[in-house]
Amino acid sequence: MTTGNEIDETIATIGTARALLKSFGFDAQRHNVRSAVTLLALAGLKPGDHWADSTTPRLGVQKIMDWSGVHWAKPYATGSREDFRKKTLRQWVDNGFAVLNADNLNIATNSQLNEYCLSDEALQAVRSYGTDVFENALEGFLDGASKAVRARAEALHAAMISIDLPDGEEFLLSPSGQNPLLKKMVEEFVPRFAPNAKVLYLGDTRGKHPLFEERIFEETLGLTFDPHGRMPDLVLYDEVREWLFLMEAVKSKGPFDDERHRSLQSLFATPVAGLVFVNCFETREGMRQWLPELAWETEAWVADDPDHLIHLNGTRFLGPYEG
Repeated sequence: MTTGNEIDETIATIGTARALLKSFGFDAQRHNVRSAVTLLALAGLKPGDHWADSTTPRLGVQKIMDWSGVHWAKPYATGSREDFRKKTLRQWVDNGFAVLNADNLNIATNSQLNEYCLSDEALQAVRSYGTDVFENALEGFLDGASKAVRARAEALHAAMISIDLPDGEEFLLSPSGQNPLLKKMVEEFVPRFAPNAKVLYLGDTRGKHPLFEERIFEETLGLTFDPHGRMPDLVLYDEVREWLFLMEAVKSKGPFDDERHRSLQSLFATPVAGLVFVNCFETREGMRQWLPELAWETEAWVADDPDHLIHLNGTRFLGPYEG
């Protein structure tokens, strides 16, 4: 082990990056080559740099992969992005080693704007790697990171969006993406156009804890599927009218176009209820760019003018279509 004054002799490499990550207690997936080049990128290090030179650039997954290929001769195909995000970065964030969107809690999980950086506690430990103060820095990370993770979790919880469900229960959504629109869909659309409906599914931009009434889907409607699959953002069941509302919050992603309309008709086919498709928008201006893509036999609802619906063709207004 070198002394603090000899830190310039400790050069960052993929091999030492793996050893460093292992010393933090990360398992094999989190100290493999992929994780090592991720660390080198998030520390802003190139071949010949020293750990003491580490900085905290904020990088998206693609930029991390680009850094790996350009500076460390480890190119990765575009299809590897999910491995970086799910098998390395997610666990680092959960353990306080890295921070996701340090200055903005409101970015959706699947957004291209997501950026990662090393946490302050991790950076201090990384900079001291190879010196006689590393062990103390590592202990400081383990103590400080847990506090930082708790503080960030508390900040996220404080910013959560509270939704009043039709049955009087409260449901919390993360404050990002289309979730503010989802709140309006539940609290403004439902009382006006589906007052007797029950919320069977309510997604979250972060995709972690959706509201999912599995028993009703299976036992009443005879439907079985993965709630983390390609679900609509909101599903309502009106037992009186025997209608199943499939609703999409259209903001950063598209509406019910012809292809999605057909696929969901098949996925949600049930003899118990007819399907009603509703595209939801914040404003009429926001709807305008998507109008050419809206499938026939769907509805369009605008949150800033909640008393009205736009009906796209068909033989009836607001109701399921047969045949």
